[in-house]
Amino acid sequence: MECKICGKHYSEGLLELLSEVYGPRLQGVLERLSAPPSRYAVRVNTLRGSVDEVVSYFRAIGVDCMAHEQIGEAAMISVEGPFKIDPSGNSITAKKHAAESVMLGSNLYMPGIMRMQRVKVGDTVRIEDPRGHLVGSGISNIHSGLRGVNGIAVSTSQSIYRLPPIRETTLFSEGKIQEQSLPAIITSRVLDPQPGETIVDMCAAPGGKATHIAQLQRERGRVFAFEHSPRRAARMIEEIKRLGIRSILVERADSRYLDRDRPTLMADRVLVDPPCTALGVRPKLYEEATAAEVFSSAVFQKQFLRAAARIVKPGGVIVYSTCTLTIQENEEAVRFAVEELGLELEEPPIKLNAAGEGIGLKECIRFDPDVSETPGYFIARFRRTR
Repeated sequence: MECKICGKHYSEGLLELLSEVYGPRLQGVLERLSAPPSRYAVRVNTLRGSVDEVVSYFRAIGVDCMAHEQIGEAAMISVEGPFKIDPSGNSITAKKHAAESVMLGSNLYMPGIMRMQRVKVGDTVRIEDPRGHLVGSGISNIHSGLRGVNGIAVSTSQSIYRLPPIRETTLFSEGKIQEQSLPAIITSRVLDPQPGETIVDMCAAPGGKATHIAQLQRERGRVFAFEHSPRRAARMIEEIKRLGIRSILVERADSRYLDRDRPTLMADRVLVDPPCTALGVRPKLYEEATAAEVFSSAVFQKQFLRAAARIVKPGGVIVYSTCTLTIQENEEAVRFAVEELGLELEEPPIKLNAAGEGIGLKECIRFDPDVSETPGYFIARFRRTR
């Protein structure tokens, strides 16, 4: 059964799990999830450019941008909005994730289209998500009979929120910046990779954290980036090439079984950023995950932690992170790592001023959407002591 809260659709079972975390704060959390943070993070690839260069570039094109006060490789771009959208024109229905990108001002690409009314090239069209939420409008570059091609379907002219076209900048094409949320950037800082070390990123695609790890090592180390999906692995390789990084080895593998399939692999540090329900992602038009998926995901995640505990060297570090909100996928995973795997929970070497603690676990980092101007996120750091 599904219900609506803050105008958004959530399953009742999922709302019950989120209530365990937030109690009376839940409505405020869901309201914040429906909008982007006020500032959008990009990570500067300091192997190729500088934060000052990135900030100057965006300011020169009229974008409010500043260096992050605590994270030296992060630049923060102001998100404009919300704006009202002219609802005129026939509709094009975008897939959920494509609609959430259009909501921030991105163009709508052909693969993101679910269906459309009759349109022709040059028409003004409105863009809706699958539930009928209006997210933007623009000029159609296609006609309604066109199928099986790529490229920009609609050039977005109005959107609820507005960001500059980051992927269309020379900074992006030259590999000087990477789109990455602030908590994701913090995750690699919590791992704290050192030059000369062997690092394993168990669920590495799309490559943001693996490339950041190599950057923090100044490419003086080895990063094993594992990914099970051939399509996602191929895309990650292209991203690594764009950033000009050479110290990452991409391998296709189901990393739940790395200790069995790669018996000689031993790492100084391991990053476990497993598949999750992604409940903390912003902006979120609606949520399709169910309580059953939360519990299934939690079981799946523990398999990665178990393998990580077996491939990390004695004295080595494991960092666990998710972009979700539930206790089952976060704090309960920590308790499993400590009680079942014998790992020691550690204080992270860095915390953001705006970040909170885990529920009953002060050593963990929780980014809650109603408190932090970030997506929802969870980070824990462990050490293998035996």
